[in-house]
Amino acid sequence: MIFGLHLTTFQPNHFLMSHHLEYISVKGYAKIISGNQMPGIEESIDEPIPLKGVKVVAVSGPVKTINGQPRILLNQISSSIIETSTNKNGIFKFSLKPGFYTFFLVDGDRAYLNSFDGNGFFKGTKLTQPINDLLLIDDQNAIY
Repeated sequence: MIFGLHLTTFQPNHFLMSHHLEYISVKGYAKIISGNQMPGIEESIDEPIPLKGVKVVAVSGPVKTINGQPRILLNQISSSIIETSTNKNGIFKFSLKPGFYTFFLVDGDRAYLNSFDGNGFFKGTKLTQPINDLLLIDDQNAIY
């Protein structure tokens, strides 16, 4: 009688590589725009300025607006929130699992995003591959 024996070996490099692939890199820029953004005879559009040391949050899933306003209290968001901050150049980075996220700038106890999907939700991002150019704009004091 012959018995077969099957050995499974642990290969740490494969484990680490597959674990690492579960997360996707997101790099973005936070900028502030203020003043007159309406082009005229003389260009009066102010250039965006990087937002330094500002908190940025990634919310898992879609976030419904409240009466179409660009602000929402953080405690009114029921999904999980991951946070980071911008560096001196306004750059922020996340390492996230694939999925759908809504990204906000944070001002005190409120999240801000002046971008909507047309269906009553803030505009979100489907994350399936690395992103290197996500742009978040604080345009609360801009005139369009």
